Amino acid sequence: MFSAITVFVLQGTLTLGATVLQNVLSEPAILEMEAVGGLIIIGVGFRLLEVAQIRVANFLPSLLFAPLIIWVVGKLNG
Repeated sequence: MFSAITVFVLQGTLTLGATVLQNVLSEPAILEMEAVGGLIIIGVGFRLLEVAQIRVANFLPSLLFAPLIIWVVGKLNG
C-alpha cells in the first residue's frame, strides 16, 4: 500500500513535468531526448546481460544537453 502511494507520487510528478516540458520544448528537442533515453536503455540492457559494463549514469547529463544543443543550432541557423 505504501509503495503504491510512492509510485503514484513519483509517476504523477514525472507526468506533470513532461506535460510542462512538452509545451516548452520543440519537436526536434523532444526527439533528441528520446534518442538519448533509448541509448541509456540499451546501456542498461547491456549491463544487465553482462555484455559490457557501461556506466549509464554518465549519460544522464546528456538528457539536458541534447535539447540545449538543438536550441543553439536552431538559433544559429535562423
